[in-house]
Order: sequence, then C-alpha cells, then structure tokens
Amino acid sequence: MALIRRSYPVLEWLRAGAARAAMVAVSLFFSSQAIAQSKSESKAQSKADAQAETGGYSDAKAVQLNNEGMQLYQNGKIDDAIAKFRQALERVPKFPEALDNLALALESKGGDDEAITDLQQSLSLRPSDALAYSNLGLAYLHKRQYDDAAAAYQKAIDLRSDFPEAYNGLGAALMATGKSKEAIAAYRRAIELRPNYVDAMNNLGVALQHDHQYDAAIDLYQKALALHPKAKDIQANLASALSDAGRNDEARAAYERAVQADPGDAVAWHQLGQLQFAGGHYESAITSFEKTLQINPNQPDIDFNLGNAYYQLGRYQEAEASYEKELTLKPGDPDALHGRGNAYFRQDNFDGAIADYQAALAAKPNNPDVLLSLGHAQYSNKDLVAAADTFRKYLQHRPDDAEAQFNLGNALYNHGDYAQAIDAYRESIRLQPDLARAHYNLGMALIGQKDLKAAKLEFTEAAKLDSSLTPPAGLPK
Repeated sequence: MALIRRSYPVLEWLRAGAARAAMVAVSLFFSSQAIAQSKSESKAQSKADAQAETGGYSDAKAVQLNNEGMQLYQNGKIDDAIAKFRQALERVPKFPEALDNLALALESKGGDDEAITDLQQSLSLRPSDALAYSNLGLAYLHKRQYDDAAAAYQKAIDLRSDFPEAYNGLGAALMATGKSKEAIAAYRRAIELRPNYVDAMNNLGVALQHDHQYDAAIDLYQKALALHPKAKDIQANLASALSDAGRNDEARAAYERAVQADPGDAVAWHQLGQLQFAGGHYESAITSFEKTLQINPNQPDIDFNLGNAYYQLGRYQEAEASYEKELTLKPGDPDALHGRGNAYFRQDNFDGAIADYQAALAAKPNNPDVLLSLGHAQYSNKDLVAAADTFRKYLQHRPDDAEAQFNLGNALYNHGDYAQAIDAYRESIRLQPDLARAHYNLGMALIGQKDLKAAKLEFTEAAKLDSSLTPPAGLPK
C-alpha cells in the first residue's frame, strides 16, 4: 500500500541588483567675463596683480582668450576651451576668472586635482569669491572628500547667504556622509531660495526616500517632473519611491515610462523586471531581464533573476542555463547553486541537485531553504536515511513546519521505521490538525505497527477532511 506523497515546492526569490545611484545634480559656474581696459598690452603684467581683486585687466588679449574659452566650453569643445584658458593664464598668471574657468573645464574632464589647485590659487587672490568656493566644493565632491566639500560649500554660503546652488551642493556633501537630516534642511533652503529648482527637488526627494518618507519624496519627484517632464533620472527615482512605498502597480507603470524615455537604462529595466516578477508576470519579467543583459551582459544577479522567472514558468532547462551564467560571474554563489539545484531537481537530475545543494550549504551552512530542498532531493533519490537526517536538521530551524514533519514521517515510513514515522505524523497533525494526508499516512504507519483500530480512526478522519482519501482495502470491519 502506497503513501500519499507531496511534491514540495521549492521557494524562489529575487535578488536586487545594484541600487540606483541618487541623481545629485550640483552646479558649476563660470566666472564673469573680465573687462579689458584700453591700455597697452606691453604694460599688462605690471598692472595685473594689482587689479586681480577688482576684475579689471589691462591685458586685452588675456581677457579675449578667457572669453573665447568660455564660448568654446559652452559649445561643448572642452579641450579647446582648456587651451584658451591656459593661454590666458600664460599672459596673466594671477587671473582669477581664467583660473576659475580652467578649473570648471578640468572638472568636467575629470581633472579634479588640478581643478582644486587652480581654485585654491584663485581664492588666494580673491578670498571672498563665493562662486569659486562653490566650484571647489564640487571638485571635492568628485574626489569623495565630502567633509572638505561641505566646508567649501559652507564658506560659499557664509559669503553669500542667498546662494541656492551652494545649499544644494552642501546637501549632497552632507548626504554622502550619512547626515540625512542636515542634508534635507540644506535642500529645503535651496528650494526656498529658488522654488522651481528641479535639481534640488530631486535631491531632496532622494534624501526623503532614504529617510523612509516615501509619500513626501513621491510628491517632490512629481513636482519636479511637472517642471521637467523629460528628466529620465527623476522618472526612475519616482518609480523607485513608488516601489518602496508598496505602490507596485504605479511603480511598474513609472518604470515602463522610464525605460520608454531611456531604453538604455539597465537599472530601470531590472527594477521593472523585479516588479513584473513579484506580480506574477513572468514572461514580461523575462523580457525586462533580457533587456538588462543586452545593455550590461555581465551584470551580476540579472541571470539569477532571469533563471527564477524561467523556473516559475516550468522552463527548467533555460533556468539551468541562466543559473550557469550567474555562476560564471559569481563562482560558488550559494543562491545560484540553490537555483541550479532546483532546476536539476525538476528535471529528475537528483544527483546534480544534491551536489549543488551540498555546495550551497558549504558556502552558507544551515540555510533552512537549502536544507529543505536537499531533503526532498535525497528522498526522491531514495536515500531515505540521509533525507530523514536532513529534514531533522531543517526542523531545528523551523520546528513549526507541519509539511516538513509530514515529509520526515514519509522518509521514516519508507525506511521501515514505523514508530518514529508515527511520532512525526502526529507532530504534523498537532501543528496542522486539518492536514488530511498526515492522518492518512499515520493510519498507514499504524497498520505497520499492527494497530488496526487506531489506523481505522485515522483513515476515517482523513476521509472527513478529504473525501477522495478512502481507506485501503482489506481492513477488518
């Protein structure tokens, strides 16, 4: 007489990819154009030092070169602009506007060390230049010298209290050091000074989202998008906040708009795929994960999530291939080993499944989910002693799992250990009294112990709970 068996589903999960970096937009500024005075160029240098504080220069050529550099920069010709600023500084080494503008151009090319040097030299000539301090703050931000950045921005604010860009930059520096409440205050001040300051709205939204104030963040992102509808990063941040707030349908729609606005946004595609997976839309999730991989073929975790989506659809060979790819990117990853083991299990490759589960446990010992999967694979592979031992280890972590107690009973029964099987089935029933299969299999174990009267009572209870469970033939009346 056969036991009733249960094909226990193996838990599946998604793994988040790299978090979206907050779009912290801060501003660089050109120094005002210097005004050339109508004096002989041959006398320029002798006057330049004295005029550094006032912004009036006798070297018309230096001023022209600075202005030409500004025009080139604004036209996107950064290298040519740098050359012009350098030529201006060859003529007038202590030319603050040219030093500032050279620093600006260098920062846009990633030359932050030289930019910092130039800005410090400029500030030695004009120590009250709030704009130069703001640009210095940005250069420090790029260098991840956040305390220095905050100090530079604060100095800019001390010199000019109505400077919204400096408050925005100060917020970014404070946020980077974990001072979210102070950052929020700085961003709010920037918006007070300039109510339609989109970058500060977005940055404040990021800070509020970090502070779990999701509805307030959503409101800010929506206001920013009303002012700047094509801002791709803000659209993606809105989707992220909606997801954090548990508003998944709205988040999914927002990510769909984000990838429509920027089809090359791998993060948005991945997040969209995760929401689609969570909603049970596995085909759509596969499409989104595959889009992510087209943009970034070697991004970890995407193949893992793709494998999970294939698994949910019963496409086990494709799931196996995706887990294989993940393991090439992250050798020995316990989650990917567990996933591939699940795919092997569903294809009746029990030896392969057992090997992967054991490797996953070696990397992450006593993981309850993997122990449960291993127990099922050992049971299916007819290694009943090992299966019973593994189910017991699992139950040490989750003693209230009625189904696991039921499966332990099955392993013991099939090994001929009726007494311990009876104990396991009774514990399963204690945890879940309406588990009809446990009553039925308890009856079978009682037959093995020759306790036909007690067995008959269990079969009667099983039939009450599930009319399809009829007692085995041949029982005495």
